[in-house]
Amino acid sequence: MAQTKKEKKQNSLADFAGNIQSWGLAPFNPFTPQNSRLDTIFINTRWNLISNYRTVLSEAYAEYGIVQTLVEQPVADAFSKGFDISTEQLDSSQKKKLETYLEKYQVIQTIQQAIIWARLYGGGGIVIMTEQNPSQPLDISAIKEDTPLEFVAADMWELYKDNYKVWNPWNSDDDKKYSYYGINLHKSRVFPIKGKEPPSFIRPRLRGWGMSELERVVRSINSYLKNQDLIFELLDEAKIDVYQLNGFNTAMLTAKGTKGAEERVRISNSLKNYLNALILDTNDKYEQKQLSFNGLSDILTQIRQGVAADLKMPMTKLFGVSAAGFNSGEDDIENYNAMIESEIRSKVKYIVVSVLELCCQKLFGFIPDDLSISFKSLRILSAEQEENMKNSQYNRLIQTYANGLLSAGDFMIGCNSANLLPVTFTQEQIKAFQSQGVDKIGLDQDKKGKGLFGKFFGGGEKEGKKEGIQYAAEPEKANLASEEGKVKEVDVTSNKFVRPDREKKPLPEETYPYKGKRKSRYIEV
Repeated sequence: MAQTKKEKKQNSLADFAGNIQSWGLAPFNPFTPQNSRLDTIFINTRWNLISNYRTVLSEAYAEYGIVQTLVEQPVADAFSKGFDISTEQLDSSQKKKLETYLEKYQVIQTIQQAIIWARLYGGGGIVIMTEQNPSQPLDISAIKEDTPLEFVAADMWELYKDNYKVWNPWNSDDDKKYSYYGINLHKSRVFPIKGKEPPSFIRPRLRGWGMSELERVVRSINSYLKNQDLIFELLDEAKIDVYQLNGFNTAMLTAKGTKGAEERVRISNSLKNYLNALILDTNDKYEQKQLSFNGLSDILTQIRQGVAADLKMPMTKLFGVSAAGFNSGEDDIENYNAMIESEIRSKVKYIVVSVLELCCQKLFGFIPDDLSISFKSLRILSAEQEENMKNSQYNRLIQTYANGLLSAGDFMIGCNSANLLPVTFTQEQIKAFQSQGVDKIGLDQDKKGKGLFGKFFGGGEKEGKKEGIQYAAEPEKANLASEEGKVKEVDVTSNKFVRPDREKKPLPEETYPYKGKRKSRYIEV
């Protein structure tokens, strides 16, 4: 009997609570406040990584729109404005050819897809497809314009499916290879993309890769899905019909009575649905109960804010809702753009440059040493702000050109690169104007009639043809009066008098009374 009591005492809840001290969860100070204890965090921690569940991540990505948005939207926004290619070893025509190649073969889209897989699964990569042996190191010099070159986006499971040992794919001294659907790939054939860096304690469980973006939003996503399920269930039970039938309990004791009660309810529902009327006995009652949805919208708003806070994304981007109150949403977008710059663009910049180097090797036979890219600003300007910015750029460009610090070809290239004009100068036009020796704009040209603006605005010979071009004649000046003290004609538009030829000085800006007869543009006095 005493042994039984001792066993009950050892299995009691008090004994269980006392053993928590041995777990190392409770604070050493027994007087620590409840909100500072460690057991709350311990109980609410999963101790299991969703990054290791390929099937769950795949199904969630395929079925839940919010998962697709949080994975794809930052990547799409990072590349939405494009980027500029900077190098001194490629001219404008070669850069245009490179951009055309990237668009034609969807190279940038492949890079984006690889980044999406890395964000979803915690790792991915870009596989380089050539005619060379995939298990051997890639020979970049063997890539020519007539040799095949293709880029394929792959996730970490496609590259590392059958190997569960810990290794570092970024270690240059590691001789291990990737496995792409049973084909061994040398590490030089893959540009790996790693997810968020995990702590060292859980890094071995991820086998050298990173964490999925869903790792930090599991609780928020679960709250969001629970709220959706709750609303869906409440909608089914939002309106309930209650029938109070006289003698219902007695009728349910027999099979005939049960069948009769069911028939009565069925007929009542049929009449209510089709005839909008309900006929009951005087002793029967009918009422309709409706559930209230007050407070559900506030709960949903709080859950959405939690998801957006975990992802560092504004609700306007994640859920498509407009900014509330007097908030224009510009501050949220600025914070979001800063997140894009730090978490997406800065990490994939070297990947884009590496891909561009292989494309240059294929198209031009060499790799520029100074090749680099710069992503364009994510700031969205209004139509008026964009037009003002273009006007400012054009004014700076035209002023530099007028001062002789810029050639005609560079002026046209600057207009083309920034889309400052509604027309685009072709390479033939740029070379033609450069060969004409146009140095300045808005200044008097030499009398030989050379230069673009001399052809359009005179500046050449007074009349006649030179090099097959007809120049406009110089306009005649107005005849001045030759008699002393007498003004022959006065320009009405300027309201200025002109003194005789011997002085040739304009009078002050004053109005003089005169009488005369109006004759076309001038008045004789």
